[in-house]
Order: sequence, then C-alpha cells, then structure tokens
Amino acid sequence: MGLQRDFTFLHCADLHLDSPFRGVRSYSPAIAGMLQDAVFKSFERVVDLALRERVDFVLLSGDLYDSADRSLSAQLALRRQLLRLSQAGIFVYMVHGNHDPLSGDRAKLSLPERVFQFKGEVEVCPLYGKNDALIGHIAGYSYPTGDERGNVAIQMAKALESRKGFNVALLHCNVGGMEGHENYAPCSIEDLRDSSVDYWALGHIHRPMILSCENPLVVYPGTIQGRSVRETGPRGCYLVTVSAQGSISPIFYPTDKIRWWEETLDISSVEEEQVLMDTLENLRGKYRKEAEGRGIMLRVTLTGNTSLYRRLGRDGFMETLIGELNREEEALPDFVWIEAIQNKTRPDYSIENLRKTQTFVGDFLREMDTVRSQIRDNETLFALMDEGLGNGRWRRGDLEPYLQTLEREDIAQILEKAAIKGLDGLLKGENDPCVS
Repeated sequence: MGLQRDFTFLHCADLHLDSPFRGVRSYSPAIAGMLQDAVFKSFERVVDLALRERVDFVLLSGDLYDSADRSLSAQLALRRQLLRLSQAGIFVYMVHGNHDPLSGDRAKLSLPERVFQFKGEVEVCPLYGKNDALIGHIAGYSYPTGDERGNVAIQMAKALESRKGFNVALLHCNVGGMEGHENYAPCSIEDLRDSSVDYWALGHIHRPMILSCENPLVVYPGTIQGRSVRETGPRGCYLVTVSAQGSISPIFYPTDKIRWWEETLDISSVEEEQVLMDTLENLRGKYRKEAEGRGIMLRVTLTGNTSLYRRLGRDGFMETLIGELNREEEALPDFVWIEAIQNKTRPDYSIENLRKTQTFVGDFLREMDTVRSQIRDNETLFALMDEGLGNGRWRRGDLEPYLQTLEREDIAQILEKAAIKGLDGLLKGENDPCVS
C-alpha cells in the first residue's frame, strides 16, 4: 500500500434517523421531544466533527433511516447534513441496510455533489480525499430489500483484488453470527482477513467494536445515539487516521446527545424513605457530573434485603417516587431522568433459615423450590399449569402468547417473585394477632 500522504476519515453507521423511541409517551412531553430530536442532533455532531477535523471523506455503513418507508423530514435532515459536508469539499460514501433498503418508499431528492450512494449490487469506485485527490478504491453494497442472506463480503474482497492504494469495503453485515442481531449478509472474520481490503467499514451491530486491530482493520462504530436502555453507554463514531506508511489509527468519539445508563443499587442498609430518596439524588448527581452537559436517561435496579421491601411493593409507591425525583429535571439541559426503578429487593429476613423450619412456611418454600427445579422451558411450565388448572382451560385467555416470549431466566425471576410474595403474605398472617 503506497500512499502519498497522511489522511483522515470518519466512519459511522446505524443512524436510524426518525427512530420512534418506543415507550416515549410514558415520559413528560419535554423529555419525549428531546428524545425524538436526539438522533438528528447526534448526526449534526458527527458532521461537526468531520468539519472540525477537516477529514478527507465520511463513511456511512447502512441503516441511515429507521424504516424502509422513511419520512420526508428524515430524508431532508440527512440531505442537509450531507450538503454541509459536500460544500466543505468532503466526500461521502454510503450504503443502505436492512432497516432502510433501496426498495423502501423515498422522496425524489437529489444527492449533493461528492456524495456517492451504492446500488443494490457490489460496486467499486475511486476513493477521493481533499482537493479531489485519489486515495484508493472503495467497494460498497446497498440492500435491495430488507432481507439479505448472502455472503456479500466475499464478493467485495474479490472486487477489490489487485486494486492500488487504500482499499475500503463498506458493508452492513453480521460477522460471525453475533447473537441478538439478525444474521444479515453473514460472513466470518476469516472472510474479511483473507482479503486485500485495508479497512472494513461495517454496520449493523449497535455497539462500538474493533474486531481486528491489524491489517485489515475490521470496525463496527455502533449507533451514533442510544435509543433505549438496551443501548447504554457512550455512542458515536470513529475518527480514523492513516499515515503515508500505511498505519491505521482509529479513535472513538462520542456523539450522543442523550445517554442511557443502568445502575444497580444495594439498599440493604436503607431503612427510611428519606434516606432512599437522598441516595437516589446522590446517584443522580454522580451521573450529572460525568455527563459532560448531555442528558441522561437512567434506569435504577434496587437490590438487597431491606425493611422497605413491603413499602416499595405498595401500589403507586414507585410511580410517586419516580415522579417526585423527576419533578424539576425536564427544565435542565443536563437532565438526569429516572426512566424506571426496578424493585428486586427482598424482605429483611433469612429465607434460608425459614426454608429449614418444619412449619407451613418451610413447607411452602420447599415446595416452591421443587416447582422451580422442574421448569426447564416454556413447555414444562405449560404442562405444570395444565396439571394444576385442568385440561388446558387457562389457554383460552391471553396468557399463553405472553408466556411463549419468556426465556428460562424470565420464568425463574417470576417464580422467585411469586415465592417471596407468597412468603411475605404468610409471615404477615402469622404475625397478625387477628389471624388465628
């Protein structure tokens, strides 16, 4: 790889412009509005970074839009940012993925100069940088429809064979069949390494990952903006510097306007509601200090054996607590919004000791242990329910479709909650002087 000079480029993917942010209606109108606008603001930050660093080109690795039938507002927003790059002399190379295939509905809008959109077949075109200087070649592929199952990477590697200069492959795909992601355009890491490509610019996996640090570099930049509690932590893009000698140095830059976090809080030592609120406020302060001016969506999970267990489980208690904590946050630019508080606490008594007792409570706990040990999957759960309720009559309602979606871990958590709920009721009854 003989290069005439150093150059830089920006690699991002999975913009998901116009993402619906499911569940946003449960937040205040102000927070909901900021969430809906966050993806657009984040892409503006990507472009701001490209302009500030005066990069040679920008790579967009698919799922530019969240839906095949993209809205006009999303298309115009993307075009505005592409125009900023073009007017600054920066080339843009982009592909479409499974969320925004070429078959989707789109307005007839012209692309700005210096913006190249790849078609629904593997193409190779010259790779240009500042002052229209030829740097090398780039192969790209846009999904014709939303379901690409072929190994496109092998086609790209072949198309770039014997090409001179710096070679880039721009692809939306799943390398190695990563769990939690549809296996679109599947390929192996060996397919990518066994090629003359210098930089594989990938999209589809939503967390930033560098799969190969040596030539070739294989990079997922992740999303530019987290869209739910499943996408926690910094989100952004990679600024990549390539030296004239061919060394490649990627640096991750966060671009998210709002960041999602999860926190687990052990409240074993907390015995008063005021102390709980103070603890949660201190946690909020910690995240605000580290947020660098961005908004934070925070989900808190409470754990530990606590005397507050019964109160936390009362109807309306948690909703009131969250409402009070969030009461003045929406007016702040660096808000820390408590998105949810999950109660996974347990009563402040020893279940292990109670399980050993030769009492009705002990019998109940041992029976629950037996039930939990028998449930291996959904079908086992269904069989036990049929046995207990008789002839499968329970399936006439809406319960079965819900239970079909549960994983084994989900079922185990539900059963544990049921055991604690039943145990708490039994102990309350035994200690109640009105119960004979």
